[in-house]
Amino acid sequence: MKWNIDTNFDAEYLQQFGRRIDSLAGAGEDVTLDLSSVTFIDSTGIGALVALHKKLTASGHRLKISGLRGQPLQLFINLKLIPLFCGG
Repeated sequence: MKWNIDTNFDAEYLQQFGRRIDSLAGAGEDVTLDLSSVTFIDSTGIGALVALHKKLTASGHRLKISGLRGQPLQLFINLKLIPLFCGG
């Protein structure tokens, strides 16, 4: 399943779409989130991605992140999350 996120992935976004993110864990398949339109991720967004990763991994599936650039890319590099989410 692929899902495009087209706004900041932060606490405000998760207030509106947090349940949708949580529901991806029950998709029964690998999930790819396209963040190519995202220009900002905060700690709440990172926490949601880590939680989703853990839930998917527990059910034998994988979370992949694509399209990282700018601040989100730098944050993933600084937190050493590229190997976990981007397979690199």
